[in-house]
Amino acid sequence: MEELVEHNPGPPNDMGRTTLVHVSTSRIARIPKEVAEHGARRLAWLAVGYAGLLVVMYALGSFVQPGLIAPAKAGNLYLVSMGAGLMAAAATAGLAFSGKLSGRLVLDLGLIFQVLGGLFLALLEHAIAWAPDAVLRGHSAVGIWIAFYVLVVPGTLGKTTLAALATAFMGPLGLAVHVVGGQPSPAAAQWVSLFFPTFLIAAGAVALSRRAHQMVAPQPTGSPEMGNYQLIHLLGRGGMGEVWWAQHRRLGRVAAVKLIRPEALRAESEEHVMAVRRRFEREAKATAALRSPHSVALYDFGVSENGSFYYVMELLEGMDLETFIQRFGPLPAARVIYFLLQALDALAEAHASGLTHRDIKPKNVFVCRLGFNYDFIKVLDFGLVQLQVSEIDSRLTREGTATGTPAYMAPEMSIGKGDVDARTDLYALGCLAYWLITGQLVFEATNPVGMALAHVQSTPAPPSQRTELEVPPELERLVLACLEKDPVNRPQSALDLAHALAAIPIEEPWSAQQAERWWAIHNPSVTFPV
Repeated sequence: MEELVEHNPGPPNDMGRTTLVHVSTSRIARIPKEVAEHGARRLAWLAVGYAGLLVVMYALGSFVQPGLIAPAKAGNLYLVSMGAGLMAAAATAGLAFSGKLSGRLVLDLGLIFQVLGGLFLALLEHAIAWAPDAVLRGHSAVGIWIAFYVLVVPGTLGKTTLAALATAFMGPLGLAVHVVGGQPSPAAAQWVSLFFPTFLIAAGAVALSRRAHQMVAPQPTGSPEMGNYQLIHLLGRGGMGEVWWAQHRRLGRVAAVKLIRPEALRAESEEHVMAVRRRFEREAKATAALRSPHSVALYDFGVSENGSFYYVMELLEGMDLETFIQRFGPLPAARVIYFLLQALDALAEAHASGLTHRDIKPKNVFVCRLGFNYDFIKVLDFGLVQLQVSEIDSRLTREGTATGTPAYMAPEMSIGKGDVDARTDLYALGCLAYWLITGQLVFEATNPVGMALAHVQSTPAPPSQRTELEVPPELERLVLACLEKDPVNRPQSALDLAHALAAIPIEEPWSAQQAERWWAIHNPSVTFPV
């Protein structure tokens, strides 16, 4: 996937790559977008109902049963509470119906309305003092309000529980306000008989709401199951398809399922669809064979009933390096080397297996917490790469098609000339290193074509000229060597580059202990984009 700010899935080639492997406790910290939008509409109608309830209460007290609560006898606080409740309901309904705010934000604002609504009801129902000899006074309207709210409007467990308890406390607060205003205080038994059931109702409603809102959760496009995995929560949707938080039906293992719609593959014929399927299966098997701990694990793959290709991959807690640098800024050289060596471990094995990634970039490299390992690097989306041309039937590779991202694309990919091999990935890794060191792209351009041309024609400025952090000369030379236009002048393999990086003299190398301390301080969690 946390918190996590909402991630923009980006253009089709980028769909879901960050969210594909992200999970933290935010599985219950955010609700899916579709559920939030549906819940906002429910909240709007609930606010309308709340306003109607206040009007009915006023009418009953004024005309039908003036002995129960007569506004004329209750005083100004009654009228103020009535007016404030109507305004709060109108504002909530207006925001929810307008569609100008996201569903999640509307639901968060709705929690404020829930608590204030409880307070206004408490002020209204306690406007008339208890008779000294009365033992029972019926159910509190606050308890009924809590039950209706949490069962009608979806929310995360933590927020729902907190808001329900806060609303329950509005009952005694409303009565206390009247007591402070001069109303005689009820006896202790009267306080307990009125408010204890409210807290019981709140607890029960929260428990029931978990089941109620699971039953209205949105179902995925097509089948709710992919192989042995049940699709639970939508994490992201983009041009290529969807990414889902999933769970193995028997083992209970969580995973990320990436669905790739057939139309996103631009298949021109049934023959081409079959060719893509053969390549998909071949690449998935090759990816599953990777054993580097720094390659994202592939659990399963297949084709759904509606023709969607799907990958089942591990979920990780952390964020992609694009988000990481945007949030925390450029990194010291020691930490950059620490990250790059792990990424090279994944690339070295992939290259030895005949896989070229072709789209190494910050969004496809994930820094995470894995058990007690911190700053653990995972290279993503090997399942979407192409096997080296020498190992694929030429009919399975579309001529003239450039894959990748312009800001990280090697010249030979941009112009479509020359072999695309391990050195192409090392060029992109040099761009990634440049980003980690400076927080800036190697070249700036206003459009993808201009960016691609810059990588073909322009000479990059040394990283040390674009950052205030110290850059060891040896690291700078290696980064610039990776950015050579001619692949012959770059490091010739991931292992060669890893050996050269490991040999750079660093006064204080980045350690696992430093990484653990950094994570303890910054807690860089991110939420699922939905």
